[in-house]
Amino acid sequence: MKTRVSECLHHHTTDIDPQRQMDSKEWDRLANICVVRATTRLKDDLNGYDKEKRDHISDMFNSMAATNRGIRRLLDPGWGDPSTVDALALARLQLEGLYALCLMFESAQYVDCFRRYYWQTTYVQYLLMREEVLGLPRFQEFASATPIDLIRLGLQFGVTNAQLCTVENEELGVPLPPDINKEFIERFPTPGQAIDHIAQDNKRRMLERLYPKYQDLCSFAHGSGRANLFKLMFDERSPDAKFATDRERADRFQHHVLGEAFITSFFSIAQATSELTLLYPHCTDLTAAAINAWNQLSEASLWTKAVWEIRTRNLLGAIS
Repeated sequence: MKTRVSECLHHHTTDIDPQRQMDSKEWDRLANICVVRATTRLKDDLNGYDKEKRDHISDMFNSMAATNRGIRRLLDPGWGDPSTVDALALARLQLEGLYALCLMFESAQYVDCFRRYYWQTTYVQYLLMREEVLGLPRFQEFASATPIDLIRLGLQFGVTNAQLCTVENEELGVPLPPDINKEFIERFPTPGQAIDHIAQDNKRRMLERLYPKYQDLCSFAHGSGRANLFKLMFDERSPDAKFATDRERADRFQHHVLGEAFITSFFSIAQATSELTLLYPHCTDLTAAAINAWNQLSEASLWTKAVWEIRTRNLLGAIS
């Protein structure tokens, strides 16, 4: 998807306080409260979402909490360690989680889509390994056995026999049985594709505004020039480090690495919690967790302020 600046920008009418200090420990505490209250609430019945679907969504919240802890550990050494830059690649995962949850909150069918596509990628990996070791005596038992557990998992996720046969046909050229027609497993939308599945409202506008941020963070997982420059700048062993003072490196780390990673991770959890309040509109403790988190986030940066004004202020205001 191509999101033009003219299509996603948000005109600010007030500024934030650029000198405001963030308390990362307080943000972690608020993020943990969001996750605990979200996963607790998801134990309750929800129209259209059975227990397995709700458990899957809970697992995603817990996964985001684990990534948030990983980002903190990666950033702990400070600007003298070039590996800290990789926290921005992890922050990208948090936004991906938010996009996925935004779809799943639209309809339970997206939970099914996610699980079936996950099963397909796992089954393809099994087929690849099985075919590669067919000629090795040590793997004869593995290669000749039917992957019962994997097939049962597919059935649990709603994968049909036609879909299983289609995967084997597409990947290995195995002929389809005479009574089977091809039936493809739908690919779960990536963040750029997910936007097209959302109606034209402030939720879609929010995701469009976030997409350039997501693309920027993707560059840190793709070996971008900026990622390499930061790593050289923060590496004491690099001859290029001498071209910046310690103060300059510390400032660059604070604003472009630590701040961006912490804000993005905390934001993703807080916004996912805010979106969940729509499914549980009478849950005051869930709404309170989202509001408390956004009391910190709404003025944390200009881009979080944009999301607050585009979507979340009305979302939480309508609920509360």
